[in-house]
Amino acid sequence: MMCLHEEDNWRTCGCILDLWIHPMVCLVGVILNACCLLVFTSHRSHPLVPALIVLSICDLLQLTLTFFVLFIPALHDFTNAERFGVLGQIAYLSTGLLSPLLLSFNCASIWTICYISVQRHKVETVLLSREVTRRVSETYRAAYAMPRDRWPAILRPLSSMYAPSRPFYPLMTIALFALVFNGSKWAEFRWQWIDIDNSTRTFLVHEPSELAYNETYRRVFDHFLYPVLVYLGPLLLLSVLNFRILSHISAQRVAFDHKSRLAQERRSVTLLISIVSLFFLCHTGGLAIRFVDQSKYADSALFVLLKDCINLLFNINSFANPMLYFLFTRQFRDLRVSFRHFTPSRSGSLPVSVKRAHTCKRAVGIVRGQTQLRRFTGPVSKDHYDEDGSDRSETLPLWTPQATRLKRKR
Repeated sequence: MMCLHEEDNWRTCGCILDLWIHPMVCLVGVILNACCLLVFTSHRSHPLVPALIVLSICDLLQLTLTFFVLFIPALHDFTNAERFGVLGQIAYLSTGLLSPLLLSFNCASIWTICYISVQRHKVETVLLSREVTRRVSETYRAAYAMPRDRWPAILRPLSSMYAPSRPFYPLMTIALFALVFNGSKWAEFRWQWIDIDNSTRTFLVHEPSELAYNETYRRVFDHFLYPVLVYLGPLLLLSVLNFRILSHISAQRVAFDHKSRLAQERRSVTLLISIVSLFFLCHTGGLAIRFVDQSKYADSALFVLLKDCINLLFNINSFANPMLYFLFTRQFRDLRVSFRHFTPSRSGSLPVSVKRAHTCKRAVGIVRGQTQLRRFTGPVSKDHYDEDGSDRSETLPLWTPQATRLKRKR
């Protein structure tokens, strides 16, 4: 294996990470996001699905572009290929043209997760106010006579969401803003043609522009805008909104007198904690390294390995995002069973008919001879949501300009 021929142990680790581990993670992530897209696009009637579709598309494109922006430059470096060969030209074009797009998809993915949390919290707030209204009822008869949509629904805030008339408009706005926000990254490259082989052929290369070295620009963008808009702001928003929902779930535990509802609570708590924890673990390194003077460590194999590990964490977050919603919601597990048994009648649209659920609820109460109190506190419908080188240094939201690997070729 080519990685074993490296003399530096850190470069050996970097070779294994870049040529084997990272591509496998991206490949698995592409497959998982593609599978989630198939599920989401076949059940587009649920109001949350447009956001999940955009989230999966952003993560899918980020993982795909990683092959060009990270894998090809690493392959060019570790195989000791000719600097001005075909592989080298592809590496230059990939890092110069595609790395800003990679940054844009990463930002769009983060902001889409925030959008999903905002939508979940808005619905949860409405349902909480309905729950307060219900609790002031003086008699069980009055409480039982209430419409179904006023019953306790803290554990399934997405079940009562109403789809906006143009659900993709805010999501497209997020994607457009992410592209504009990272548009200046293209201006950090200065392109030029160079003659090689005694001017018999030309080669297109890029190098850092004056903007890339501008201290004011780097201080504003790397040390203020990016940390606030792509890390601190989203982390604070996700933490506050999700833990507010979590506190409301905990406050309702006294009503969980049925195993199915207790299971729903556990999945809801796991989902909320996973969203915030995964974001924190996968993006903190990308924030911290922006405050490091990378010019001092440009030739350090250990520092390059550290940046590769941070990029790997970004991509782990990308393939895990939609899977959190898939694994920790009963609705997606029910769909997965339906697909396995080829029963189209059970794999209908995500919104479950409230009237049908209410009818089944009353039937259970009649058969078991439950009192009105028992009917009121009985299990809710199970098929609702719970919660809903060329230069490898210009890649994910980390890198400084560049040519760490290409300089070794000179």
